[in-house]
Amino acid sequence: MIGVLLSARMQKTAAKLPDEVREKASEALAAVAQAFGDPHRHGGLGLRKLAKHTYEIRVHLQWRILLIHDGETLIAFDVMNHAEVKQWLKGKRK
Repeated sequence: MIGVLLSARMQKTAAKLPDEVREKASEALAAVAQAFGDPHRHGGLGLRKLAKHTYEIRVHLQWRILLIHDGETLIAFDVMNHAEVKQWLKGKRK
């Protein structure tokens, strides 16, 4: 099991989401904490590697949680829609 920390940005964004999405986000983070590092369990979670230390997990049809792996812990950076994740990745690659 890996630890998951919530960034201040993640907490601020999550507070604005509907209760249903917040609940699904919480469940998704708990599941990824249990399964991270076991590729056979990742598939059902919607966990996908985006870059060297960056992952996303699908929370809802529209929403993704952006995760950063610092080597020991997963940092839940933010909740974004698919387009925002793509835009964030473009900015990181410049």
